Amino acid sequence: MDLSAVPSGVLVGLLILQLSVAIHVVFVTITLGVGVITALYRTLAVRRSDPFAEALARRSSKVLIVSELFSGVWGTIITVVLAGFFPGLVALSTNLLFTPIAISIASILIRIPSIAIFWYTWGRIRPETHVLIGWVMALSGFGVPLGFRALFSEITHPHAVGLYLSGGHVGLLTAYSNPLFWTLYLHTVLATISLGGFMIASLETLTKNVRGVSIGVSFGLIFLVAQLLAGPLYWLSLRYYSPYVYQNVTFGSFMPLFVIKMILAVILLIVSIYTWAMTSKLNTIPRLTWSLGPIAATIVFLGEILNDSSRYPYMVVTGDTGISPVAFSNFYMEIPLPVIYIILGFLVISIVVFSVAAYYALVKMFLREIPEEVEV
Repeated sequence: MDLSAVPSGVLVGLLILQLSVAIHVVFVTITLGVGVITALYRTLAVRRSDPFAEALARRSSKVLIVSELFSGVWGTIITVVLAGFFPGLVALSTNLLFTPIAISIASILIRIPSIAIFWYTWGRIRPETHVLIGWVMALSGFGVPLGFRALFSEITHPHAVGLYLSGGHVGLLTAYSNPLFWTLYLHTVLATISLGGFMIASLETLTKNVRGVSIGVSFGLIFLVAQLLAGPLYWLSLRYYSPYVYQNVTFGSFMPLFVIKMILAVILLIVSIYTWAMTSKLNTIPRLTWSLGPIAATIVFLGEILNDSSRYPYMVVTGDTGISPVAFSNFYMEIPLPVIYIILGFLVISIVVFSVAAYYALVKMFLREIPEEVEV
């Protein structure tokens, strides 16, 4: 593909979109993973009358609220960028992939109110009812990737879109027969719970509570090991169904990022095994424990960059070639390049501000305000 045929404004818009998606996915992954741990330990607190489990659930729920806030802001940025830069993709997606998008939207509409209800009814309603709300909150979130991962699968290997373009029948659930979808979704779910566990382990070091760190690292390590199967499975599925992306990631221009991601995964595995051994057998917290969450988040970020950017310079990949982002760009008006650079600059500033805000909210304030034990 001749990149000179692609307006620089479209390429910059694509960069803004990919960065926003990667940041959004990191926060979504944290909030979904932490949500499962929150619901589980709220359940254990009620069943066992365990003050520690109650305190852990409270601390975890605050992490969930903060990450949900940031993920929602970046989700809004993605929506604005898509509508402004690539309305053609939005139109095609909402038409052919209506069911997956509807599932994601319905999940969001359930999850956000349930988070608020879960937090504000804590201690004000029957514990059993509160536990039920917690599981609705936790499990409804997985409907979000159940929908949007279908869209990502389609732009990496058009299945429903391919049927449509060839004149075939596209049913409401056709996108879910995409051979890339289920391996990608499994990869996403396992990464979600793993990152949630590692984030809890890192943040629990602030309380210097060995049991909390051990719980977090156990979740992270178990699902990281599961990723040793799911990750290669998705990678091999790319080889058969999206050779262009596979080639770009494995041998092409994105191979350095892929290698860095693999190195970080090995480091994460080693540090997490060491931390698990020290906390479970010697009842002590290693110094490197704080790094588990940041390393896992970086791996998720790099993985999403690889997922999105490896289609470059195409927006939709079809076998060994693809469809230019120009085909989906704004055909109503041409966005001036200076305006695009202003938007990009604003995005960079936003990344810095949000990173500082996230650090302050999670590390400096939220966890240290929660007492070690509260009433069940």
